[in-house]
Amino acid sequence: MLQRGPRSWEVGLAGYLRAVSAAVGVLPGGVGRDFDPPAAYLALSRRCAQAPERDLMLVWSAESGWDLVLEHAELGPGEVLGRFGDPLVPEPGEVARFVDDVVAGRREGGRPARGAASDLADLLQRYTVLALPHAQLPGQGGLA
Repeated sequence: MLQRGPRSWEVGLAGYLRAVSAAVGVLPGGVGRDFDPPAAYLALSRRCAQAPERDLMLVWSAESGWDLVLEHAELGPGEVLGRFGDPLVPEPGEVARFVDDVVAGRREGGRPARGAASDLADLLQRYTVLALPHAQLPGQGGLA
């Protein structure tokens, strides 16, 4: 059966990615996301001193949270420079500090987040208002 309208976590994820993108600096058009399973990537506008010729990207998944990845020139998988760990949905400012620390060499490695993807709607709920146009906010003639 087809579902009408976006699932609440999809709208929340869009708002969360908008907030994180503003905090870390993302290239124009540098945001991508998947919905099954929930995942996203952000192409960063900065480089890493250890490999300035290669692109950096932040990769998020509902299974393991944020990874900072150094892309390979070929189409192979990138090199994970650092993992944020818990929580699964950290504040955008915390994600920006994580990127700064990894790029500066103050942080590396790490473990994946152990968050519960089943709680994704609750974890992303407060970011929903960042994704919806003003006319669609509850009580404004839009979504209820």
